[in-house]
Amino acid sequence: MNKMFIVLKHEFRQKIRSKAFIILTFIAPLLMAALIAVPIFISVMNEGIDKQIVIIDGTGKLGKYFAADTGKRTILQSPGNANSSNKSFGPSLHLTVINSETSNTADSLKALLLKKKISGYVEIPVDAITDSTSVATLRVTNANDFTVEEFLSTHYRDALFSERLKTSGIDPDFVKHARQGAEFSTLKVSEEKETKDNGVGFIAGYITGMFLYISMILYGTLIMQSVIEEKNSRVIELLSSSVKPIDILIGKVLGVGLSGLVQVSVWATMFAAVSFFALPAVLSSLGSSAGSIISPSSFVYFVLYFIFGYLMYATLYAGAGATVEQASDAQQVSMPITLLVILPIVMMTSVIQSPSSTSSVILSLIPFFSPILMLGRIFSETPPFWQIALSFVLMAATFFGVLWLSGKIYRTGILMYGKKYTLREIFKWLKYS
Repeated sequence: MNKMFIVLKHEFRQKIRSKAFIILTFIAPLLMAALIAVPIFISVMNEGIDKQIVIIDGTGKLGKYFAADTGKRTILQSPGNANSSNKSFGPSLHLTVINSETSNTADSLKALLLKKKISGYVEIPVDAITDSTSVATLRVTNANDFTVEEFLSTHYRDALFSERLKTSGIDPDFVKHARQGAEFSTLKVSEEKETKDNGVGFIAGYITGMFLYISMILYGTLIMQSVIEEKNSRVIELLSSSVKPIDILIGKVLGVGLSGLVQVSVWATMFAAVSFFALPAVLSSLGSSAGSIISPSSFVYFVLYFIFGYLMYATLYAGAGATVEQASDAQQVSMPITLLVILPIVMMTSVIQSPSSTSSVILSLIPFFSPILMLGRIFSETPPFWQIALSFVLMAATFFGVLWLSGKIYRTGILMYGKKYTLREIFKWLKYS
């Protein structure tokens, strides 16, 4: 046992002192934060940019609906959200309405557009109100500004709807009043309280699932590479002469696992520090709160599923690494293990959408799928505690079974050289005492 702890200590120190570990631990979260922060910063900077849009109203009736936004700075926001206190990021907009149906007007505006004097212009057909097949056209030099396009198209549809109602003898104000108060809300019900989710549980489940997926492959691959390197350098022969192979295997798995927990803890701390102000604002915009999704129990479950998932997969990767001599052969050997991690990600969407279905319950109780799928169910709709407890029992049993299996393969494989071993030969190793 003491020798196993020596291996554990060596693996832990070796990993946390490596440059790759330090860079991945501290630089990677900063890069991820930059990927999120830079687009927001650019959007804020673009907020002061004015865009000039000209409306050519061929009907002579629809332009007045844009009159409130004509010639002044406008927050790009749908009319239906006009009462919203949330300010949309993006440029400001200046609208100019021209009641004209001549082609000369369009030609002159096209010339101004090509000279960058205006940002774009909209042509509303003469028969837009009477002809249901008519199409209003926005012409711009940059067709990727979806915010402006959505703003103008929403205004146009609302204006056209109102004018067609008037033509039919229906008061648009009456219809507008009739459509008010038609909000629809979804509440997530638990024994303790009712909370607004608005899909945040789905997002949280998916993000944590992806994090576990990446972590299991990352740390499992690290262990497999370490086994292959020690086998190639013949260091393993010296170790096995004084330490039992099973102790080496356990020490290696736990050592790398502890370094992984340190890394995850640093990431979690940095994430909490960065999102202290940003996360409540994002969840508030979605109609949810951080407490409704990120509860202490869900955090504890995340840590436990990370540990159990790591132990199972890391042990499998270590056993797989003992069967090859070259890193180039490792990908083929590890492919079945990697597929076990990928499968729950593929099934994640359907499980989160129907967390209480029979198929979701069965899939989430499969030990190799539990870390991702059961955690996704917890964030979506917390399952009965007995199912969560059963998943831990099954994962623990599977870990000991995998440890026995990988230990048999590891004990023989680390001392075998000179050839590629078939699956049949590897199965024979399991029979060795």
